[in-house]
Formats: sequence, C-alpha cells, structure tokens
Amino acid sequence: MFSIWLPLLMTSSALVFGAIPSHVPTTSSAAWMVAVQEFDAFLQEWKKGQTLANLRHPLFDLTGVSAVSGMMEIIRFSGEAHGQPGEITLSFYTLEGDKVFSPPGSVSVARVDEKRREFYVTGAIPRVLRGRTGVVQVTFTGEKRASYLLKVRF
Repeated sequence: MFSIWLPLLMTSSALVFGAIPSHVPTTSSAAWMVAVQEFDAFLQEWKKGQTLANLRHPLFDLTGVSAVSGMMEIIRFSGEAHGQPGEITLSFYTLEGDKVFSPPGSVSVARVDEKRREFYVTGAIPRVLRGRTGVVQVTFTGEKRASYLLKVRF
C-alpha cells in the first residue's frame, strides 16, 4: 500500500518542509495528484502539544496535535475545514504500509460543513504501535478527498 504513497510523500515533503518555495511552479509530477494530495511530517514530541503550521490544503488544514488529557495512549488532531461538507477521520498504519485495526469506537469522526469548520479527531493508539514509529492518515472525505500522512513516534 505504501508503494503508491511513497512517491507522493517524496514529491510533497519538499513543499511541506520548505525545500521548494511555494511561489515556484511545480512540474507535471504533481499534476497526477488530482483527487488526493498527501503530505508528510515527522511528529516526535507531540504529546505535550505541537503546532502544525505547514499542513494546509484547500479542503482542510491540520493545525495541531496532542495527547488527550495527559493520556499517552490517545492522539488528537485539531484543524479547520474550509466550508465544504464532509467527514474527517484518522487511520493508523505501520511503517511497512499495513493498516492497523482500530476497534469500533476507538477513533472519532468529525463532521464539518459551512457552519462547523473547526474540528478535532482522536484515536486510541493501537497496542502494536505503542513505543514504535508508525503512520497516521488524517482524511477529509466529501465531494472531494484529501489526506495527510504523518509519520509519528508513538
């Protein structure tokens, strides 16, 4: 599964971390990313709260990450949608690209629209990822779709 994501991560990470100035036009390698744009970041010290200033997209922005109520087993992302109706969810993956099962009720879903723009999504960190590095995918799903892939040290 990551075999598809890896080129996207490599293409987009330069933009996220400022290696390519945002005013420079990108080449056609980014042109095929029509429905889903994926960005990456490596979150290591997120448990006490971390601002995510570079994760901006026309559908939704991720603005922060933290642990819930001091608990180290739950990760929370905050953000703002830009008015289109949809749902924001998160999924966990290993670094090898295998999706990690999240039992029902262990991951929240945020519904956003023109009136409800600010959102929070949380997920109980699966036992297999605790103390390891994995990937969280935060996805906006509506008429259009966009995702952020975030490498996280749990």
